[in-house]
Amino acid sequence: MQIELSKDEYRSLLDLLVIAEWVLNVHNEDPEPTNKRYHEVEQKIFSYAGKMGFVEIIEYDIKYNEFFPTADLEEGESRDYLDEYDNNTFWTELVDRLIERDVIKEIGEKKLEKLTIEKRYEKEQPLADKYGTEFEKNGLDNLVLKTV
Repeated sequence: MQIELSKDEYRSLLDLLVIAEWVLNVHNEDPEPTNKRYHEVEQKIFSYAGKMGFVEIIEYDIKYNEFFPTADLEEGESRDYLDEYDNNTFWTELVDRLIERDVIKEIGEKKLEKLTIEKRYEKEQPLADKYGTEFEKNGLDNLVLKTV
């Protein structure tokens, strides 16, 4: 199979690879062996940077025998998408975990697991509204850690 890409499409693909690599490996000190296949595809795509005119954002390192994105690529447009994703994920996860904590406190984990989707929604939605409104209005300003 052959895929033809314009210069703009190839540049977009580079951004996508930076985003994917970040998601796969940002929290791993050593990349997972299961990610090896993705790394190999990334290297293959990066190897065309010179032919496509992008040597300023993809560099080859002789020592490692690999291609690497430069800071210009990693801190470019893809960084904006990753920052937005991280911010949205933070707020969504914070609200979801607080809701789950509160519902478990109220009815217990076993009862929560047995709730239908509709009943779970009835329990969770008022809390989602409460936390959503609070964080939208005040961010983290009113969030405190209570020690017992």
